[in-house]
Amino acid sequence: MRYFSVEEANRLVPLLSRTFERVRPWVERAQQLADTLGSSESTRDVHQDTLREERDALLERIRGELLQLTEMGLEIKGADGLVDFRAHRGDDPVFLCWRFGEPAVTHWHELQDGFAGRRPIDSPDDFAPTYLS
Repeated sequence: MRYFSVEEANRLVPLLSRTFERVRPWVERAQQLADTLGSSESTRDVHQDTLREERDALLERIRGELLQLTEMGLEIKGADGLVDFRAHRGDDPVFLCWRFGEPAVTHWHELQDGFAGRRPIDSPDDFAPTYLS
């Protein structure tokens, strides 16, 4: 398990921005396909099979792109661009939190709180780097 300082997390923001810029249209299209398939009649036809194949191919592309980020120790909370970085705030494990469109990692939350519990980072020095992986 890897832990990040605020500085380390911020170094990854350009990569995250590029990745989610590329992935977000795929996520949107996969959701459209899922909605279409979910509202279709239960009968199978060639058109539905084609839509399923397209959806499955998109999901595989999305997983492939995001796997690279998870292998770096990031936790993807939303394929549309919500990412957590494990960190230590004092002795407490927490998440640094970034959302697509934000220019930097400026928020954190307790492990159990999630996005709704985000708080601004008052001092980056509150978050100590560790170099374990």
